[in-house]
Amino acid sequence: MDELKSLRGLMKEETFKGRGFTEKMRENILNEVHSKPSKSFSILKKPVIAPVLSFLFFAACLSIFVYFGGTQLGIIGNNASAPLYEASDRPEFLGKEFKFITKVPFKVENVITEAKEGPYGNAQIVTLMGPEKQTIRMSFQLLEPGTDLTLSEEPVKVGSSKGSYSETDGPLKISTLIWTEGEAIYEMKYMPARSGITLTKHDMIQMAESFR
Repeated sequence: MDELKSLRGLMKEETFKGRGFTEKMRENILNEVHSKPSKSFSILKKPVIAPVLSFLFFAACLSIFVYFGGTQLGIIGNNASAPLYEASDRPEFLGKEFKFITKVPFKVENVITEAKEGPYGNAQIVTLMGPEKQTIRMSFQLLEPGTDLTLSEEPVKVGSSKGSYSETDGPLKISTLIWTEGEAIYEMKYMPARSGITLTKHDMIQMAESFR
């Protein structure tokens, strides 16, 4: 820039005298030297990186806010698809005519068994509990021949068996799946408790299809 300034000072009319420059050549050189610097060679004075980083930080904060806000409101599910783990051993209490779950979405820390009267006679109840009190409660019953069974909730298939699925409203929904296999009717209910992890219909069907 200093050299250009000096050159502009030297480029007077007398510089061209006696040197063979035409009038047109002299005008072009003077115009070029005394013109303002081209914008293409100007130096950017404002930093570019800082605004970009600020925008990325804002976008990240907005994404986190939307995710957690949606989770609390139940708009975004807490669980896309639950991983399944090996279940505890089959309780001796359970009759051999029933299959038993082999995959659950948490580590089983407690097993509770009981017998009670169900809608179709005597029912065997097995409850599995996880480390955060999340619970799977299963009911096992045998149907009398000719029993008129109506599954009134959303129809689903558990393997080749007919079933129905339902769930409660709210972020900590309770999921219930009922299905029949032969003369046996199974009911499985999942309660998230303080884990905050809900299950989808697909998760419930996966667990039901793990019964062996």
